[in-house]
Amino acid sequence: MYRLPPAAMASEFRGLLDYWQSRHPAGAGGSCLPGRQHVDPADLPARQLSQLLLFDVVPGAAAGRRFRFRVAGTAFAALAGRDVTGLHYDEIGSPDRVAPVVAALNLIVDRAAPVFLEGRLTLPSEDYFWVRRLGLPLAQDGRHVDMVLALWLAERRSLADLARDGLAEPDGAGPQLLERL
Repeated sequence: MYRLPPAAMASEFRGLLDYWQSRHPAGAGGSCLPGRQHVDPADLPARQLSQLLLFDVVPGAAAGRRFRFRVAGTAFAALAGRDVTGLHYDEIGSPDRVAPVVAALNLIVDRAAPVFLEGRLTLPSEDYFWVRRLGLPLAQDGRHVDMVLALWLAERRSLADLARDGLAEPDGAGPQLLERL
């Protein structure tokens, strides 16, 4: 069992984490990860489907692994301004903007554990979207992460809101591994 950090207490994150934890197959000491075959989108609240992402983990040689969008909910496509299905995450923005998310995805794969990440998504305006993300590992064989299931919540914020809420660091904290209970 895992504990969400305080910034991830939205009911959507709690619901997805509880669902993912309920999908763990029986295995060696209960340490097997659920795989894509254990996850049924029909089991999830319809309002969350537009904010779900499913990534394929694509092993790589010199460039390292990459993460390809298998499924991107409609809300993500609207925010990105296009359908990103089939693209790699590192293809949707500048290297400095995608780096924190790629680091979080790599941590999920390396540690085979859930990760929470928050930070801003810059828009061409005076406003920002503050984005909170929860990524969960999936492993077809129960051990080696081959997919990542993620949920993101975005909230439009102004620079004044960020300062008022003490979010002076515009890019947020780095990826956080969820604590085991």
